[in-house]
Amino acid sequence: MRITFRKSFDIFPQEWQIIEFVKEHNHELLTPLEVRFLPANRIISKKDKDCILLFKEGGLQVSQIMRVMELEKNIPHGYLPFFEKDVRNLFTKIAKKHGANDAEDLLRHCRIAKEENIKFQYAFMVDEQRRLEHIFWSPAHCFDWYHKYGDVVVFDTTYKVNAYQMPFGIFVGINNHGKRILFGCALLRNEKTTSLQWLMKTFVSLMKKHPKTILTDQDPWMSEAIAKELPATKHSFCIWHITSKFSGWFTALLRDEYQDWCADFYNLYHLDSPEAFKHQWPQVVAKYHLDSNKHVVGLYEIKHFWVPAYLRSYFFGGMTTTGRSESINEYVKRFISSHTNLEKFVRQVDLAIENIQQQQLHNTMLQKYRGSTLRTMLPLEEQACGVLTPFLF
Repeated sequence: MRITFRKSFDIFPQEWQIIEFVKEHNHELLTPLEVRFLPANRIISKKDKDCILLFKEGGLQVSQIMRVMELEKNIPHGYLPFFEKDVRNLFTKIAKKHGANDAEDLLRHCRIAKEENIKFQYAFMVDEQRRLEHIFWSPAHCFDWYHKYGDVVVFDTTYKVNAYQMPFGIFVGINNHGKRILFGCALLRNEKTTSLQWLMKTFVSLMKKHPKTILTDQDPWMSEAIAKELPATKHSFCIWHITSKFSGWFTALLRDEYQDWCADFYNLYHLDSPEAFKHQWPQVVAKYHLDSNKHVVGLYEIKHFWVPAYLRSYFFGGMTTTGRSESINEYVKRFISSHTNLEKFVRQVDLAIENIQQQQLHNTMLQKYRGSTLRTMLPLEEQACGVLTPFLF
């Protein structure tokens, strides 16, 4: 575009005169629908920002926040004045702003909680630069739940708090109503044996007893840490963690036979005896030509850690089932956020605990209101009905 000054010596003219437009020197003009994609036009107002942070506090994912705001504003899908990327950038900016004093805020929260209730348990470790290395905490209610229902524990480190790239560890159990309960949480700098050993040792020390059984993924560092710090605890592997890897291991290899393999694998998993498992395993493996597959060979070598037929003499409270493991997986997602700062992270855990308490009250009410149906009317059955919850009865 050539522009001619009204006067050559007038540096800041009040008017301009366009005498020629050269299209080749310019990009094609954007349409009104396209202009909104320019960064200058993507604006998150203060009102929208407050709404976004409120929805985030409620546990909504970014895509869900976007959709709720579209519905609230009654505008078509995709026509908000900002995109998902802008919302994620907002979360990152806030996390960086509050990151400097984050560890101090977290430790202050734990100290106050300990002063308010002596049953609140926590321990932490710092590195040479006095930065937070590891932390474990168990709120008072979780401490009480562990002493009632802590015979079997599921420990999971699948998730990371991405704002810090710290693995999040969660100790989960099951109560007498068959519902998930929380025993404790941890943030670790890494998942090496030394870190996991510190956590397991701290867990037993603060919680005052070791579990009878513990389920984890099949990480070798995890196995080593548990063997050293929980020698009297039976260690087993979550079947969900195993089967969640099947897609990456076998989809391309088996193609159309993949679903059939999964079905046959679950049939093997539910066999009643070790003898039946040993007999049928090589037949199924040969059927899909997986005899030399390293993953299949590895699974068979650790069969005593995950096949129920080899674990009949241990108590797992139903936690070995795929459905139970998946429900724990989804449960963790409810209060894990990739951009959550540490102090707020603890508050999210507190909300999860309050939710568990409300569920327990509701289940107790249902037990009193509905009771259980007697089948034999025998005195023994009637007595058991008065003692056990419907889940156990």
